[in-house]
Amino acid sequence: MPRDPDLPPLFSRTEAIAAGMTRHQVANRVRTQAWRALRRDVYCRTALYDELSPRDQHLLAVLATLRTRGDDELASHLSAACVLDLPLPLDHPDEVVTLTCTDISRSTRHYPRLLVQVASTGDRERTVRHVSVAGHREPVRMTTAARTVADNLRHLHTPDGVALADAALRRELTSHEAVSAALDRQSDWPYAERGHLAARLVDPRRETWLESHSFVRLHLLGLPMPEPQVVIRDGKGEPVARVDGWFDDCALVLEADGREKYFLGEDGLPPDLDAGADELRRRLARSMEQQSRRERTLRDLGVGIERWGTNDAVRHTRDLLARLQAARARGDRSRFRGHTTYLPSPPWLEPARRRAS
Repeated sequence: MPRDPDLPPLFSRTEAIAAGMTRHQVANRVRTQAWRALRRDVYCRTALYDELSPRDQHLLAVLATLRTRGDDELASHLSAACVLDLPLPLDHPDEVVTLTCTDISRSTRHYPRLLVQVASTGDRERTVRHVSVAGHREPVRMTTAARTVADNLRHLHTPDGVALADAALRRELTSHEAVSAALDRQSDWPYAERGHLAARLVDPRRETWLESHSFVRLHLLGLPMPEPQVVIRDGKGEPVARVDGWFDDCALVLEADGREKYFLGEDGLPPDLDAGADELRRRLARSMEQQSRRERTLRDLGVGIERWGTNDAVRHTRDLLARLQAARARGDRSRFRGHTTYLPSPPWLEPARRRAS
């Protein structure tokens, strides 16, 4: 098979022919799956596509789809969240692109790997953002960050919507006021009440998807909302640890253990595979020892500690809830011999009762 000409990661049939290929060569590459058809007559080399992360694969699908649609359609909902690099639900269908059509005379349409919603979108809720995929930079017409967050708060399950919104506010892509204003404009749209209720639970002090998702999911099942990112100090006021969640009434620490938290601040691994594996083992051992010392110090201050991972939060939520409720019942605030420091509470959250420290 002749060598392909120099083509960008995403290219059309017209571009391939303009680069010197024949129609037969184009058809042959599609037939043999050397090229992947992301949309009609829009392709990516299969070898390159397979090397991309699921997020970048979705971004390519968004770009390919927008090339084949009219200017009155733009990336929205989870596809816009993907462009903004916001945390997506674990069950997000990577190949399904979501667009919003601003022509409200039309109706919502479902196509293979494409959902086109229909909704009014004023100029203040449309934007263009440039994204880079496989070294190629291209503009994306899409909903603004505020509109994207509002749409996802309405459409996603509340824990997923809040986790996405927490990240957007934490990164200052938008504000709670802007998201609330977008939800107000959607007051008679589907799932509007879900969106407003979810917005009341948004808290950008939480630092990871797992914290946001699990705290909200447990709260909806009846657990009080813990105070996030609290610094625990010893009797002399020296900082011991910053914990994911804290119940002051029973001196209970909550730790949502996503894998990434153990390597925050670490440099990249060596490129050599064996050296990289050895370094990873050393880092893991060092990190686990640090975590063990940290936990012993916290327990010496009279606090209880409960930790969980993604599997516990997503697949065994009620078992986790029972475990945390039992830990709260065992807790005793009078045994706590330290102090606490809280981050400022967002103004839209009802201030929690806090122990003076």
